[in-house]
Amino acid sequence: MEILITGDINSINEISLKEYNVSQINSIVKDSKSVRDASKEPTFLLTYGGSHIGLMKNCGFTEYESKSIFQNYHTLYKESADWTARKLQECCELGYATVAFGLRVRTPVLARSILGNSATATISSSEARSVGNAISGQSYGLLNNRAAVAFMEKVWVSEYRYDIFPVSLIHDAIYLMIKDDLHVLKWVNDNLIEEMSWQELPEIAHDKVKLESEMDLYHPSWATPITLPNGLSTSDLKEHLSLALNK
Repeated sequence: MEILITGDINSINEISLKEYNVSQINSIVKDSKSVRDASKEPTFLLTYGGSHIGLMKNCGFTEYESKSIFQNYHTLYKESADWTARKLQECCELGYATVAFGLRVRTPVLARSILGNSATATISSSEARSVGNAISGQSYGLLNNRAAVAFMEKVWVSEYRYDIFPVSLIHDAIYLMIKDDLHVLKWVNDNLIEEMSWQELPEIAHDKVKLESEMDLYHPSWATPITLPNGLSTSDLKEHLSLALNK
């Protein structure tokens, strides 16, 4: 029998550390799941350059709610918004943006534009949103590719090279089929998480804000995910699985 597992990278916005610690923020996943799920659509919309009008059209908020959410978001994440604005201004001056791993995204329209006034062309705003997405997060999906490559290089020289098979990468998740064996599972949990926690790029390196990941074991089906804490010993892993499967 085989088991399908996935690792999922989750990061923290640095500004949040002014009031909360990382464990408190990450606890939202379990303690306030419904609120977190409801926030995803408006959060993504605002993260990638959406307006209060977009909140009204796409999320169903009233005009008052949309303007309040828009203002509160940009107050909370002012440092991130200002950083993105500075990067977009560089695009106007250089004609390109430098994104994850030094890749360049050409911005020929922004190179001939002035942002932030009533005369800014729609096509300029559209290009700004697209490159802003790449700058502020989307290009860093490449961290997942890097993690998968580094992990599989370890697999291929290990005793488990015939027991672990990569299935798919989806932005921030790695899907694997592995042999139904406790020792294989522990090895994957240790090594996959290590690679998914890598953050040696200078722009994301930080002494407090870390990339974090946990592995979900889907067994016996997709309907029954079991989240595995990091660093479990073989005996603790066995006990954890026994408790989860007997719920």
